[in-house]
Formats: sequence, structure tokens, C-alpha cells
Amino acid sequence: MSNPKIAALITASGGIGSHLILHKIQGHPDLCALTEAAFRSQGGTTKSDLKKYLSQNIFPVKVVNEQLLPKKDVFETSCLILNKPPLKMINYHRTFHPEVPVLYIFRNPVSFYFTWIKKWKEYGERRYRRTVTDVAVFEWFKATFMSSLFELAQNYDSERDSIISFEHFFNDIDSELERIFTCLGVSVIKSEDLEVFRGCSTCGTEKVERKEMKVRGERVEEVLHCHRHGVSLGPGEYNYIRKEDPSFLNKWKSHPDAATISEKFSKFFGSDIIEYYKNEEYLTDTSRIKFDSLIHEFLRILKVEV
Repeated sequence: MSNPKIAALITASGGIGSHLILHKIQGHPDLCALTEAAFRSQGGTTKSDLKKYLSQNIFPVKVVNEQLLPKKDVFETSCLILNKPPLKMINYHRTFHPEVPVLYIFRNPVSFYFTWIKKWKEYGERRYRRTVTDVAVFEWFKATFMSSLFELAQNYDSERDSIISFEHFFNDIDSELERIFTCLGVSVIKSEDLEVFRGCSTCGTEKVERKEMKVRGERVEEVLHCHRHGVSLGPGEYNYIRKEDPSFLNKWKSHPDAATISEKFSKFFGSDIIEYYKNEEYLTDTSRIKFDSLIHEFLRILKVEV
């Protein structure tokens, strides 16, 4: 069997549900989703290893241990999925390997922003003992999201790449997985048939129990619990057995600043995209015909033609 191909899952920033998607991908027997440290770490694979792999087909053995759970035989897979690498790094390699696909997660900008209001407040108080203002978060978020999308637009190919719709994914995981698997050229498998992790993420034992405990602050969830190592969580505090509930997708509309922020983001994304989420059209646009049209047109406008 030939060495696995390379693909990349890209986001503008964290906090967008990437670990749920990556663990679903890891459940497919032909795909191997890597940790964020892969091809970037000091003790494991590096950017140099990725360059050698793509240019000389030298497989970096250390990457075997840089995958999400449940682990598998990397050599039996057909594609390695890089975990949120810098888009500029992928575009550099696509100069020589234009066939490398990008899976880009897009989320309603307004609800995504309100998620970051909370995250940056907690992060600032914990890490820097400073409270970040909403204005500062807005400017950071605007610059981060828009610059990421601008960079994506310059090298986006709808025949090769795939936009993962955050809202569609949570409402119909199987349909979005079909798009991902088709893009990567592997068989389509439903979510219920994917391999899942059922043990301790520290020692690997499967002698775990299910407990309801506080996870991520005050939120109570049922989790896998090891009698020696406690709660079994993955990267980003990913809960392997969390019951995903799409009801949170429209909670942003109850935020007191929802109308103001929606108006601000309409200037960047266009009123059609913001209205799409305000009207929760992803619930009726199940075929994604309108969503794809809006996103592709948005990226077309961002692309610089010479």
C-alpha cells in the first residue's frame, strides 16, 4: 500500500467544534486525524518532516503516535488529516502539490463571536489576570476571521476543497460527513458506524465507567471516568461521549447585542449571509444549495484577480 495522502482541516481559530469533526474523521478506517502538534512540535514531527514527506516521500515514523484516539495503523489508512495547521503553510505546499485538499469550517460569524467573548474573558483572567473588553475581542475576531477567509479565497477550489458548515454539521452529521468523505475520496460511512473511543485517554484501559461530572467550568456532562486517572478527555477537553445537541445554535439571538453585532458583521460578510443565520435557514436549506451559493460568492469577491 502507498503512503497516505495529506489533507488539512483549517479553522480561523479554536472554539469552532473542530475536535468533534476530527474525532468523527478518526472513526473512519481509511482516515487518520492528527493532533495539533503533528508536523509542528519540538519532540515529534516537524515542518521539515512534512516537507520531506511531500517532496521525497519519506514517511515520518513519529507521526504514528501523533494521532487522535482511537489509534490505528497509520500505514493502513489512505489519508492523514492535519489538525488546524496555518493555512499559509498548506498553501506553500500546494504550490508543488495542488492536489492537497483543505476542509475549512465556517460558522455563523455572530454566534462564533459571542463564543469568543466568553472564551477571551476566561482566558484573559486566567492567563494574564486582565479582563478583555468586548471592543478588543471584536477587533481581534474581525481581523482573525476576515484575514483567514481572505487567505482561503486566494487558493480555494470547489472541486478540490470543501467548506464544512458548522450549523449544518450539528443538525445533520451524516450529510456533512458524506461531503467530507467524498472530498477525501473514501467510502461514505454513517456516524453511528464510525469507530469511537471508549477507554481512558491516559492509560488506554477500557475499564472505565460513565459518570456525570463538571466539565469545562460549571457544565455537567456524562463522561468516561477512569478509577486511576479520572475524567477521560481529549484535546481541547473533548468529551468522547458528549451528547451533541444542536439547540444551542440559535441562542446567540437572545444576546442583548445581537442586533448591533449582526449589523456590524453585515458590512464584512454581506447582509444575505447574516440574514441566513438569523432566519435559521440551515434548517430548511438541507441540501445546502443556498449556503454554498452564498459562501462561494463571498469567497469569489474576496479573491484578488490580476
